[in-house]
Amino acid sequence: MVSELLRPDSEFSRAVYKEIRLVIPRAHWPVEALRATFTPSNDGLALIATFEGLSPTYAALAAQVVLRAKVDMVLVSPVAALASAVVYTRRWRDTFLYALLPLLFAIPLMAPLGDFAMRASIVLFALNVVALLGSHARLLQRRSTLQHGRFVAEIPTPGLRIKVPQGTPIHHQG
Repeated sequence: MVSELLRPDSEFSRAVYKEIRLVIPRAHWPVEALRATFTPSNDGLALIATFEGLSPTYAALAAQVVLRAKVDMVLVSPVAALASAVVYTRRWRDTFLYALLPLLFAIPLMAPLGDFAMRASIVLFALNVVALLGSHARLLQRRSTLQHGRFVAEIPTPGLRIKVPQGTPIHHQG
């Protein structure tokens, strides 16, 4: 499901252009805007790109450059909030996962201290298991939502005139 189309003058399209312009020779760029489809990776830390209008070699090279840019590309993309939610939920899931084993071993270690200590550690272990299952279910839901966040962007090409919104400073690189 493609959620939106980004124009060549969008911040994301310009960021992609800055990343890939050095690896594609000017003669191999199309005349019009370059169309690309972006799918977030499962972990939300990178974008997987498919470029149309380039030769297969340069399309693969551009896709590698976008993939290597990792979080820098995700942060300016329309799926930044979804990716952030996945990372945040995964951290909570991992926290409950890493707490599981120490809590499991705490149950027999608390037995010599008394029944109350052992029961308290059993309750903590059970609560941790419930929290782990809940956070993992939430992570799966957010990953599914992230995967549906696929979008298409038109990337500016060298010489393509784009309209920059008023008030945006234009920096020339020399």
